[in-house]
Amino acid sequence: MAIHQDNLVNASITALNNAVQDTLETLAFTEAVPVAAARVEPLSAPFYVTTLEVKQPYAGSIRLMIGRELAISLVSSMLGGSDPMGDASVQDGLCELVNTISGRILAHLVDNSSSFDLGIPQTIFMETARPRDPDVLVRQTYALNEGSIELELAFKKGQAA
Repeated sequence: MAIHQDNLVNASITALNNAVQDTLETLAFTEAVPVAAARVEPLSAPFYVTTLEVKQPYAGSIRLMIGRELAISLVSSMLGGSDPMGDASVQDGLCELVNTISGRILAHLVDNSSSFDLGIPQTIFMETARPRDPDVLVRQTYALNEGSIELELAFKKGQAA
């Protein structure tokens, strides 16, 4: 059973914070500290956007935005190397990162007898800023050692159980 709509925002914030912090500490050996919305600077281009479609229990998406240089550094840490990385390797690493974070978020939002269904993560490189998604339920920026990342949870209204 999924969380009731009234509690979804608070539960999503908690799940997002736990998932991001645990995943980045485990996969990239870096700390992620949530940043208050009032202190958030807009992410400057160029940057990567990795989106994962969520099919169940809430239809929507989970999206990561990260600057190009930080993405390269973060994925390099995940892979344990310092060799120059191509764009395809960075995109694959970001897809794996979002897939792991998303699984952890949804594991917090459903009970043990429920399941969730995810699509395949997709990463694109953006040269210019993109408009904000009006369906975003939760948007959170995290400060890392070398910069910041932004995550969004966008669940369509009326999808909560």
